[in-house]
Amino acid sequence: MFDNVKADLIGDICSEAHNHVSCNQVLRSVPHSAKADLRDLGQIAIDKATAMAKTTLILVKALGKGQVSSICAEVFGDVIHNLNECPGLLRSSNRLSPNDLSAEASSAMYELVACDDKYEGNEPANVKQAIQTTYDTLSIILAIAARL
Repeated sequence: MFDNVKADLIGDICSEAHNHVSCNQVLRSVPHSAKADLRDLGQIAIDKATAMAKTTLILVKALGKGQVSSICAEVFGDVIHNLNECPGLLRSSNRLSPNDLSAEASSAMYELVACDDKYEGNEPANVKQAIQTTYDTLSIILAIAARL
């Protein structure tokens, strides 16, 4: 029965995330997630979002030295910086930490939208998908922060 409660926790979180299917895939991709608590699930989302942001940064840099690539490379550097702040906020017992965690994730999401807008719909499909996946994963962090 305890595992069902944890499984419901993932379902509850994902019902509040931007992309329910992606959320379930992200959180259930780690073997111990079925027994994870809220903070452990938050760490999974942070780790996945950080890895995706780093991958996207590599993709953006590979596009060349143009202005859009340069701006988006800087954006993804900022996103990674925001994500690096998240584990400490997730584990903190400070009552403001959930708000700060939410602010870091929201700021990163805003940056992603700015990068996506710079491409004006002309980004390569793999970059567009990577930006979307990072965005979706950041929304999981927001859903978790709201429950802390």
